[in-house]
Amino acid sequence: MIQVLYAEDEPIIAVLVQSFLQHNAPECQLEVVPDGAACLKRMAAGGVDVLMVDMMLPDINGLQIIGELVARGDPTPIIMVSSHGHNELAVQALRAGAVDCIDKTTPQFLQIGEIVRHTHARHLRRKQVARLIPSRSTPWHLLCLEADPGLCASWRNFLAQNAPNLELTAAASHEDFTQLLHGPRRVDAVLIGPDPGRASALDILREVRSLPEAIPAVVVTPHGDSSTAIAAIKLGAHDYLKLAPGYLPELIMSLNAALRQSELETLNGQLIEQLETLNQSLETKVEHRTRELVSEIEVRKSAETRLAYLSMRLLRVQENERRTIARELHDQFGQTLTGLKLQLEMIGRHTSDPQATPLVAEALTAVQTLLTDVRALTQQLRPRVLDDLGLQPAVEWIANQFRQQSGLDITVDVSLPPGRLPGELETVVFRLVQEALTNVTRHSGSTTASVTVAADAEQLQVEISDRGRGFDVDAALARHTSVGLSGMAERVQLAGGRLEIVSPPGRGTRLHAAFNLHAPQL
Repeated sequence: MIQVLYAEDEPIIAVLVQSFLQHNAPECQLEVVPDGAACLKRMAAGGVDVLMVDMMLPDINGLQIIGELVARGDPTPIIMVSSHGHNELAVQALRAGAVDCIDKTTPQFLQIGEIVRHTHARHLRRKQVARLIPSRSTPWHLLCLEADPGLCASWRNFLAQNAPNLELTAAASHEDFTQLLHGPRRVDAVLIGPDPGRASALDILREVRSLPEAIPAVVVTPHGDSSTAIAAIKLGAHDYLKLAPGYLPELIMSLNAALRQSELETLNGQLIEQLETLNQSLETKVEHRTRELVSEIEVRKSAETRLAYLSMRLLRVQENERRTIARELHDQFGQTLTGLKLQLEMIGRHTSDPQATPLVAEALTAVQTLLTDVRALTQQLRPRVLDDLGLQPAVEWIANQFRQQSGLDITVDVSLPPGRLPGELETVVFRLVQEALTNVTRHSGSTTASVTVAADAEQLQVEISDRGRGFDVDAALARHTSVGLSGMAERVQLAGGRLEIVSPPGRGTRLHAAFNLHAPQL
């Protein structure tokens, strides 16, 4: 069983989540607490596999809970549950260490069981990697440059009370800072205050970046200058925080995140060195990059369209995340596995040890299987044909995939004007065709299907039909159990389109969507 703890002060929401998990994730055991204090007390008792936290609780908010758990060193994955209007807090939660953020007001909330399962599975995989990292018995050493001794003292006191794993050494001048930075004691991270003296924060970042060993840096500034923040991030700063009320817990979370990332990167380097030492003929260089995606939502419409805007942004983030993961799988793991296969083939051709030959062959088979799985997973997440070639080749590709996998006889007719349609519209149409063909394969009982995509100067028309058993559309939508149907309807609506589903029982199903090519995009 997956033990799930949910901090939620609204009983109705807690009952809904309990119902979702019972129907969609029966392996999850849900426990509900009404406030932040009870949540922290229960977490201290242990035994929780996944923690879900409501953003706003009666006593403390979700960010404070994350900060306390980070200070304790609790590795339990945290899913933040937010509401309409909490977007800035949600972004802060993701930056602070939450693995996901779910909005109660979007259809994604219906998929909470699947999200919890995937979160738990990812956490188990990360725990296997974490076993390779040696336990740390000494605190992290932070070197701070700040001319104001009072501010340094307040930082030191706050860290001592809330993050004893962080030890602060302060330098009041650039000269003292440089001497300590190059001194005998190891510096694990750098904190640049709002008053670094004669040198600017960017100058200090350049100095830290010039060191042979990468050291994470966090900048605290009295101004919210976006151009300076971008320059600081480009120079290697892990984060750029504004000196404002309530920033200290966020500072701790940012420092801990930077140190964890640095520790993982150091471990990766050590593993690569060990592989090169064990087998000099196998030249494998694995690069591990962690990209933090922070999406800042700009208010473009009135309150009546705010929910639709947020939903569209969520779909964009999901597609971008799929695209990023698919690219990383292809560029990093795919190329690394290909190089490993070539090296093993070279070893097989040159080895004269009869005992080594079957081992090399077995390793080649395993590598080929991994390479095939990585390629298939990459296509499932985000087919490159959609990004590289456009909608028509992508529709033909997905139809061919269904033909091969299910034996479905699919007729495809695509007629589009020269050039590319807007990227988001292409994505909506592709996902619409993909979900519709999935429903035909799973539910219709039909052996044939038809896909038509056509556009003129004004409108784009999409139609998918089959000759299957049909179903009661109104009843299916009223039950709110068909996530696929509701997801298709929401995608089409958010893209400014109209969706019609006609499915008389026993007479097949016809799904038709129309999009205005000149409609303003959210």
